[in-house]
Order: sequence, then C-alpha cells, then structure tokens
Amino acid sequence: MTDLRKFARGGYATIYRATQISVDREVAIKVENRALGDERDRARFLREARAASRMSSHPHVVDLFDVGVTADGHPYLIMELCDGSYANRTPLAAEQVRSVGIKIADALADAHNEQVLHRDVKPANILYSKFNEAVLADFGLAVLAEMRDPNVTLEVLTPAYAPPEMFRASRPSAAVDVYALCATLYAMLRGKPPRWKDDRNPSLLTIMDMFNQPIPDLPNVPDELIAVLRRGMTNEPSARPSAADLRDMLYEVRMPPQAGGNPFPNPRPDPPPGPGPNKPPRQPGRVYRGDTYTPPRPSHGDPHPTVPNPGFRSWFRRFMGS
Repeated sequence: MTDLRKFARGGYATIYRATQISVDREVAIKVENRALGDERDRARFLREARAASRMSSHPHVVDLFDVGVTADGHPYLIMELCDGSYANRTPLAAEQVRSVGIKIADALADAHNEQVLHRDVKPANILYSKFNEAVLADFGLAVLAEMRDPNVTLEVLTPAYAPPEMFRASRPSAAVDVYALCATLYAMLRGKPPRWKDDRNPSLLTIMDMFNQPIPDLPNVPDELIAVLRRGMTNEPSARPSAADLRDMLYEVRMPPQAGGNPFPNPRPDPPPGPGPNKPPRQPGRVYRGDTYTPPRPSHGDPHPTVPNPGFRSWFRRFMGS
C-alpha cells in the first residue's frame, strides 16, 4: 500500500484511503480504533470478517479484498472505495429508489440464505460508484443469525430505521433487515425517515409511539410502491415479506413515465453471474441493474458510511439508558 491518508474517523473505526500498488487501484482501509485485547474481541473480529468475506462476491455488496491485524493489534479490512453514499441526499425519484431497492433486497436475500444478518441497513450504508448504482456496505458488522450478542445488537442499531422488536431486545431475524431496507427506501423518497417529524432525534417514548402511526402516501410516488414498503414495515415481523419476496415485489411494481419525473426505464435483469466455489448457479433474473445511472452529486459533509457517527452513538447510549 502507498499514499495512505486518513479519510474519516468515528467512534469505532478510522477509514484510510490508499493505493494498492500491485494493481494500482484506490482502496478503503477500515482500521478498528480498539486493539484486540481479549478473546471476545478476537472472536468478534473473526466473525465480522467471515461474514463480510462470505458476502462480498455479490454484485451489490461492497468488495472485501483482505483482512488482517496490525502489529499493535488493531484489526483492519481492505475494501472497495466507492464514490459516496445515499445519506443526506435530497429526495430521489421513485424509479431510482425502486431500482436501488431491488438490488439491495437481492443482496440481503443472498445474505439471509447464508444465515448472515446485516442489522444496520440505512441510507449511509448504501453506496454508489460510477460502475454500480448501489452496493451494500458494512457487512463487516454483520453477525451469524444463530448467534445472540446483545452488545453487538445495541452497537449497530440505528433507531430511525430499526423495527419495534429491536427496542424490546428481541432475538434478531431476517425480518429486521427487511424492515430497515423498506424504511431506508421510504426515507430516500421522502428525504427523512418514515414518521419522523423533523431532523431532531426523538425520545425513546416518541419513537415507540411512532410505530402506531400510519405511514402516509408521498407525492409523485405510485401507490403500489408505497404499499410494498408499508408491508415491509409492518410491526409484526412474521407479516413482513422475506428479502427475496421483497425484491420480486419491487420488481413487479410498474412505474408510470411521470412518476417522480424520472426518465429511467424499468430495470431489466442482468445475465446471472457464474457460480462461485461450492455455490449453486444463480437462477436467471435474480440480480438486477438499471439501464442507465447518473450518480448523485457527493456531499462534502457526508460521513463515510462504514464509520458510526460518534455524537449520534453517544445520544443513543444515553437514550437507551446505558
């Protein structure tokens, strides 16, 4: 590596931008701020790295190139460097949001099939580049679905996109990711999370009350698309579609030409990628890309999506009483 320079820093990790000399490409290096001090930390890092590596071959998941530990004990991940995230953007057209949703739902469906949960789907963790309209980041914070670790759950929870069961410390499930993705897509249409009145962080009591409020229609967004997102944000986890079903439901939504004023046509399936080692071939039509794409203009104040916002995390710990 050469040209190593700090890109962003958060409460849990520091992101560096560097050039990988062997192939002359820019990469992102995520270095944990804490050194691996005990066996619990080591075990956590190993499962994060394994979860991330298992998913990074999907076309709509950020590529993971390498993992390791520095000489002074700090774990790191070397990842694809993207142009930016969908956080803090102005509201997007319905067709583009639908296209992003199909891609990310397909990535989650693949993850859930591998018994991996993401647990922190949000606009800041959906990235874009000139080569790809949407890729899901931070599978390095994913955990295996059969494992129960309350500390990790609280660390990665983002209240604006978390379902009600997560505030009751329920066992995480794939339905959590489905809710979070639908809340994310709704926020990309509206410009703020569903049911939130303003940009201020509400109290815990206010958030719990929000789950009883209806999710309104949005101007220039087809009713059919809103209906799909409402179903994914149902309070009862068992009533939500699977990620695979959500992907197919979004694909079936037909967008009128005037919806959102967006000229993009309906996305069409790419030819399925070839099977990887010990993996069955993908069924045709299961990975989707839009025909055309113009990336949003980057926001200079946008934090790197793989680094939690330290101020927000402090607020969250206070509001959870920890």
